[in-house]
Amino acid sequence: MAGQTEKVFPSKGYFNSTRFKATKTPFLDGSNGLAGKAAQVISFRHEASGNSVYFKAFIIAFNESYSSDWVSETVFGRADPIQHFKQTSRRMSIGFKIPAATESEAYDNLSRVQQLIQYLYPNYATTDNTQTLSQNPFVRLKVMNLAQKNEPPPGDDKGKSDGTYFKEYKSTADPAKGVLGTITSLNVAHNLEAAEIGVLEIGANTILSKMIEVNLDFTVIHESHLGWNESNEFATPSFPYGAITSETPGGPGTGAPDDVMAKDANETPEERDKRMQDEERARQRYGTMGGKARLKKDLKYLVKMAEKDPDSLTKGQLANVDYLLSTTQGAGVAIESLEEWKGDPLDAPPTRKDFKETADYFYGEFIR
Repeated sequence: MAGQTEKVFPSKGYFNSTRFKATKTPFLDGSNGLAGKAAQVISFRHEASGNSVYFKAFIIAFNESYSSDWVSETVFGRADPIQHFKQTSRRMSIGFKIPAATESEAYDNLSRVQQLIQYLYPNYATTDNTQTLSQNPFVRLKVMNLAQKNEPPPGDDKGKSDGTYFKEYKSTADPAKGVLGTITSLNVAHNLEAAEIGVLEIGANTILSKMIEVNLDFTVIHESHLGWNESNEFATPSFPYGAITSETPGGPGTGAPDDVMAKDANETPEERDKRMQDEERARQRYGTMGGKARLKKDLKYLVKMAEKDPDSLTKGQLANVDYLLSTTQGAGVAIESLEEWKGDPLDAPPTRKDFKETADYFYGEFIR
């Protein structure tokens, strides 16, 4: 299909509430960050032109339906007709809201809905002063990881653990990665009658909606072979959501131990449970603002407690020590008991000599 050079989202400033008109006071819209930096967007790509339009993912409904088409043949003497399979089709319906925080954003929203509506119309070519249909209005719909093009796993994807598959499960906002299909119906509600929403009057005989709602039905065109082979493996294992595991029929498999959540093959289930608890505690304690300073303070406290007579520690101090041993282990400090803190344990690793460097090192390991 013909196309033009296209910008792959996110482009800087695509969602900008003051793009066309600045506000009198400084304005910050948190949804711009979610859409721009976190790429929480819905995208439509017009295949014929290569143009794309994006909307913030204020989704109010997203549903899929898979319909299997069978032909029944009645045969004399049989209680039930013979069923012949024809095809399985996939359809989607999606509804989303397009709110406007400013007049500028309301205008931008109207422009983008207008662009989406234009995607419903075909391409024409002029021959002998006559316009003839040259391309159908095929569209790619991308709803984060839930509606995306299915691609086979790379050849080097074999032998990974389920934990690795989960960690690497990411989606891109590239509209070219959306599912191919046709928009069979599109409904636009401008909510002009909704008193609780209201409209923006920007000039004589000119209004803008504060909240546009879009609902559409989408019929998917499958781009890869779907079905089972003689080895009982599915031909496109990433269909439809790209979620691969070691048990995916036709997937790359795994070389991990049976307990795929284990850190290594020698880790027992009890050790795994403790490690996961330690890591979760570390994330809660150190995974926020000021976490590095908090880790430094905890390291100092444990060394201080190690210098005391164990019998002199109160129940509260012992409970605090147990908790901090857990959190620091979860952050990567391999000290399991208070006794191990004696003899300057902060020399591990040997090149780190003071609390600040030690906290910097272990915190850096923790957040990777």
